[in-house]
Order: sequence, then C-alpha cells, then structure tokens
Amino acid sequence: MGKLPKIFLCLLLCCSLLCGCSFMSEPLAPIVINEMDLTMTLPGYFENMLNEEVMTDDMEGFFAYGFSEISISGLRDDYEVFDEVPTLEEYAKELIAKSEYTAEVEIIDGMTTFTYRHLNKSESYTSLTAVFAGTESFWMITATCRTINFDSARDKLVEILKTAQVA
Repeated sequence: MGKLPKIFLCLLLCCSLLCGCSFMSEPLAPIVINEMDLTMTLPGYFENMLNEEVMTDDMEGFFAYGFSEISISGLRDDYEVFDEVPTLEEYAKELIAKSEYTAEVEIIDGMTTFTYRHLNKSESYTSLTAVFAGTESFWMITATCRTINFDSARDKLVEILKTAQVA
C-alpha cells in the first residue's frame, strides 16, 4: 500500500471517529398507525403490506405491515356483531374456538393474548395475538414470525403489541 492510500485511510478513520460515525444513516422514524379507533406505533423499518390497489372499502378496520420475516396485522370487530359484548378473555376464547389452532389465553404485561403455531406451505410460523377493547369495538392484533425465530423475537413482538391503544 502506497503512502497516499495510507494517509487517506487514516484521515477517513479519524474523521469517522470525530464525527461520531456520521456516515451511518439516521434511524427510520416510527410508523404510527391510525386506523379508526386504534393507534399503534411500529418501528420505522416495517412496510405497509397493503397498497391502494389492494384496499377496498370493506377492508376498513384491517391493516398489515411486514419486515423481513415478521408481520403485524390487525382486525377490528364492532360490538354490534355480538348479542352480548364479551369480556376480553371471552372474546379471545371465542377467536380460538373459531380457528383451527390450539391455544390458551394468557395475560402478558397486562395484555390478553394467545399464541399458536401454523404451517404455511412447508414453513412453521408462530403467532402472538393480543386483543384490545375500546368503546365501540375489539381489535385483534397479531404478530407473526417463523417458529424457529419466535423465542428470540418474542420480547420485541410484545413491546410492539403494547403500543396499541384503542379508544
């Protein structure tokens, strides 16, 4: 290595140390979801999986975001579809009963949740679903990733689900 490349490399290293690694890109701003009576904040690296071409009027009260092999989706259930409005635990048990999955209701950090596994083609996925109640509706919000990654991702998924607020 000649003298000039060494000097350039040394200057580049010094500049990066003095600038606090300013060559690195800024973190992405969080994504705030405002869907009807729900507000939720996702890390900025998530992307909306639904575009205007896909969305229809009857999809109001539904969202889906993804990043790499993680997805977050939400679905709203108006209270008017129930004869008698159930508790959060009853609602979660009803969702489990209507599905083909085996799960138990669990309270995690104050959230009513259930976890289940499912196959998509030949890949196993695990979903953590939290249910929330507002003044007019329930929201079911599901965080899904590959089963092999679920244990390491679980705490992050819980933190994301905890940002949900239903009015």
